[in-house]
Amino acid sequence: MQDSLKNFNFPYIKTILIISVTVFLLPFFLLPHYILKISFTCLRLIFITSSMIVCSGFIYCIVAFHYKILKGDELKLRIHLESLNAAFTISLVIFFALAFVFLNFAPTLLNYIMVIIAIVFIVSYLLATQFIRDKYQ
Repeated sequence: MQDSLKNFNFPYIKTILIISVTVFLLPFFLLPHYILKISFTCLRLIFITSSMIVCSGFIYCIVAFHYKILKGDELKLRIHLESLNAAFTISLVIFFALAFVFLNFAPTLLNYIMVIIAIVFIVSYLLATQFIRDKYQ
């Protein structure tokens, strides 16, 4: 099992990512036209199936990204780890700030805190990667 994973190079990453995003967005665009004609059970089944396909595609891409980083050189690994460190720290600080603000001023927005933190983490990781790459250039 270990040897087969070492030689596996995770093909079609971009294609799987595009398909996952398409499958994620497709029910939101198609269902409003058919929402009155579909039963609640069928609607629930559509959302469960599409979310399962989307999650498996994203997990595949995340694992592929992880193995490609590990197979890279030491500099790429160091840039990746420093970017994760910076992104985690920024996300943690913003999480506590948002939790304080939402608890005191807008408790109904607490439901959206994970979505906001996920977006902040992704953006901060991408920015940190660029800044740290410039640092090592």
